[in-house]
Amino acid sequence: MLDRNTQIPLYEQLKNAIAQQINEGKLEPDQQIPSERELCEAYGVSRITVRQAIAAAANEGLLYRTQGKGTYVAGAKIEQKLSNINNFQQTLVKQGFMASTELYKTATVPNNLFYSRLLNVSMLEQITNIQLVGYGNNEPVVYYDSYFSMDIGESILSSAQKAAENKVPFSTLDLYVDTEVTPTHVEQTFESIVSDETLSGILKIAVGSPILLVTSIVYDNALPIEYKNAYYRGDKYKFFLTREYSALNLRPIAD
Repeated sequence: MLDRNTQIPLYEQLKNAIAQQINEGKLEPDQQIPSERELCEAYGVSRITVRQAIAAAANEGLLYRTQGKGTYVAGAKIEQKLSNINNFQQTLVKQGFMASTELYKTATVPNNLFYSRLLNVSMLEQITNIQLVGYGNNEPVVYYDSYFSMDIGESILSSAQKAAENKVPFSTLDLYVDTEVTPTHVEQTFESIVSDETLSGILKIAVGSPILLVTSIVYDNALPIEYKNAYYRGDKYKFFLTREYSALNLRPIAD
């Protein structure tokens, strides 16, 4: 039971109790946790407290919520190394996940000042939009939303359609083989967001679930060739980077 004589909030105690059951193996990866009603009865708390505890556990990556189904124990996360660029299939297969890709949506969209500047194309040129959903063990884990100039986009789209027909796991990184451009480097920003209804529908998660948004501009030397927003499920991915300390930045503490 929970301790009502401590300053630790009840929802925090309940979250810790759930974490302890996970650590002890009483709740296993991808196992559905008890319902809100069952947790209320088991711990003698309100439904609001249970919801706060579940939300806190989900934010810490202990649980994940599936839209229309329930809340489950999070399994092993996909580790994405930031110091180098690997394609989607390599990243998952090396870690024992089965990878697959859905060509979710394609479109030709009108250009605007934003895309014109990012991709260095004329305002008169239309933009190719390609959207992919990456799956790990048959579960959606990442949604890619990419934009290309029309000349590059046509080749990329053709390669994407072939890969999808052949059921080959891929991301846009794999689609440059038959183009006249070659990715040389990428500029990226990382931002923590929560899923809205659109993202939740695509990634099959509850509204408000944690998402890591990675925005990329891919270059062939000085030429920008792709603008991409990648939405990674917070309960399925973690990113890591090795950084070195510079001796110049290490100074003795003044007396």
